[in-house]
Amino acid sequence: MDYAIVVIIRQPMQQTAANKRIQFWIGILVSIGCLAAIFVFIKPAEILAALKNTRYELWTMAALTLVLFLVLRAIRWRYMINSGLENGNVAYSSVFHIQNIGYMLTNILPFRLGDVARAVLIGNVPPATISLGLSTMVVERIFDLLFIVILFPFTVAGVERLPPEIKTVAMVTGLLAILAALVMGGAANKRQSAIKVAEFILNRIPFLDTKTWLRRLDDLLRGLDVLTSFRSAMTLIFLTIVVWLPIIVGYYIGMRAVNLETNLVEAAFVVCIAALSITAPSSPGQVGVYEAGVTFAIASILGLPEGQAASFAFLNHAVNYVIIGILGIIGITRTGETFGSVIQSTRSLVRSRTE
Repeated sequence: MDYAIVVIIRQPMQQTAANKRIQFWIGILVSIGCLAAIFVFIKPAEILAALKNTRYELWTMAALTLVLFLVLRAIRWRYMINSGLENGNVAYSSVFHIQNIGYMLTNILPFRLGDVARAVLIGNVPPATISLGLSTMVVERIFDLLFIVILFPFTVAGVERLPPEIKTVAMVTGLLAILAALVMGGAANKRQSAIKVAEFILNRIPFLDTKTWLRRLDDLLRGLDVLTSFRSAMTLIFLTIVVWLPIIVGYYIGMRAVNLETNLVEAAFVVCIAALSITAPSSPGQVGVYEAGVTFAIASILGLPEGQAASFAFLNHAVNYVIIGILGIIGITRTGETFGSVIQSTRSLVRSRTE
């Protein structure tokens, strides 16, 4: 009897583990394929030549824009967390260090477990909770995606080499993103009505667990509480725009560092392609898919030299790894955590969510 219960409980977890393994190896193969494609279509000698002629002093400036990006992201995340608290607030230093720990772990662990680690760590900082951390990170990702999708058509309009059909598709996509943002805002302000509508729809989809999806929707809408106030919503939109500006400037500086003749509009276009490319399955840290997406955007779409395009992709990714790694290690020391304790807590939360 007890053995039967144990088997029934463990079976979904075993299936989840099997699916995770499949997903992991698919990501590894995609990353290897992307890296192989770069070196098949671009001669390694061209990449090495571009690296030799790189102005590395400019990469220092590019690295500083990444640090500024992280500083601003922590400000935005803290704003969302504190907006979800009825009493008290979380200190900026805690949010900044925990954010960097999470990003560092995302670069070295599969399945974006760094995000789960962020939720666990912020949940250990009263009065914040793990559920609030998870919901704010979902909202954070949604706003980032909406910003990229809305920005994309404006950058496409500035790229003369693209055919009109692609520009039209990009414009329609941007309008749909704006519509989605308005729907989310309306759902946040009418949460109970939104849940009832979702329940009515989910009850008619037999292969979905209504309770599970309603819980996820409720978590999301709680995270969107910041949108229930016009002032708070405008603040979050403003912070999202400000957050991404240093990255666009950093891409421009980095592309100039490898002697690519470009401008801020083209740099913003590459940022959009890079952000969209890393949504594909890949190894930890989006190795391969990032390089392929950025190289394709610069060389094939913008028509700039292939060797320099690939050198920018590899160098920019390397700078990200180094800066985030350093800040993540600093975060570990400042919060008094250890790698082992963070990973163990993360695994415990993942198990609890899959049971």
